[in-house]
Amino acid sequence: MSEEESKKTLLLIGGGHAHVEVLRQLAESPVSNCDIALFDPSPSVWYSGMLPGVVSGHYQPAEAKINLWALCQRARVRFIEAAVTEVVADLQRLYVSDGSRHFFDYLSIDVGGVSRPIPATPGAYVVPVKPIERLLSAITERESIRSSSLNVQVIGGGAAAVEVALGLAYRWRESPGRKIGIVSATAILAGMPPRARLTALASCAKMGVTVLEHATVENIEPTRLILKADNSGGGPKTIDCQITVLATGYSPAPLLSKINIELASDGSIAVNSRLQSRSHKNIFAAGDCATNENKNVPKSGVFAVRQGPVLARNLIATLRGAELAVYPHDDRALALISLGEQRAIAARNGYTVSGGWAWRWKDRIDRRWMAKYSSQD
Repeated sequence: MSEEESKKTLLLIGGGHAHVEVLRQLAESPVSNCDIALFDPSPSVWYSGMLPGVVSGHYQPAEAKINLWALCQRARVRFIEAAVTEVVADLQRLYVSDGSRHFFDYLSIDVGGVSRPIPATPGAYVVPVKPIERLLSAITERESIRSSSLNVQVIGGGAAAVEVALGLAYRWRESPGRKIGIVSATAILAGMPPRARLTALASCAKMGVTVLEHATVENIEPTRLILKADNSGGGPKTIDCQITVLATGYSPAPLLSKINIELASDGSIAVNSRLQSRSHKNIFAAGDCATNENKNVPKSGVFAVRQGPVLARNLIATLRGAELAVYPHDDRALALISLGEQRAIAARNGYTVSGGWAWRWKDRIDRRWMAKYSSQD
């Protein structure tokens, strides 16, 4: 067999948090006799940990972006600036938005997710938190309009909803005509320690962010939100709104409906403890787009970051014919939630603290992580 015939092809779809670690490790430990390429429609990607700081105005957008193209150059990985539109796993082929198709021996997918949609009537201004570009464009567009009057409602009760609402409130703190609210189907930060929830509510009150809990939005109209009728007959039926921000939790990226492999109950790729597809062992996935139904791994950037080293090790091991590693999930991950101003909540293992020092701690962690992927020679 010739050298060309024995060469293996590894294709990477998406520039998510796990894949940037794969690129970093490939740069440090190149794999010989292997053709590797990464597909992403953008030459740079956002780091989710710093996005609340971008919304607040603490960071410039460029500070929260990773240069995918430069990482690929250092790793000797071909960068293809295009979106993958379909994967035929059984034939080991993928199809790309530029009309090309590519064969692979091994495939890795790290495309994140999108915000779960809510029915909306034509003319409603709806902006998802994921992908973030639309939210930042909406912010920039509104800031270019002289009128300061604006009513923004953030739908969701998790950390992303709290961070975005408080980030906008801090960013527009000198524009009293711009009103920010949170509408949540549950209590906000319901899965976190009670003190974290109370701290978030206190920050919302301080920053003038209204909070409506246990209210389900059924439809989004151009000037209001329509709420599901309350069984007790109480509570508002509508909420005035000009811009709706969806921080509604995970929904699978559109590509996942175009991949003929086993999916989990939430529409993401079903993987085993080694981050391999359960139906196709030559395909790997990590981050929000992957689910191991035997482990409760939240859809959060912190866990995509933690999966990165295991994914990198396993892809390199696969190419070299070595043993694969198990992802050791730990539920006790540190949660750091920005509070708009330079304060944050730090929660872990049932304990919660907050303050300016927590924000500075988060800032150091985020900057240190970004420095690992900076464009250094």
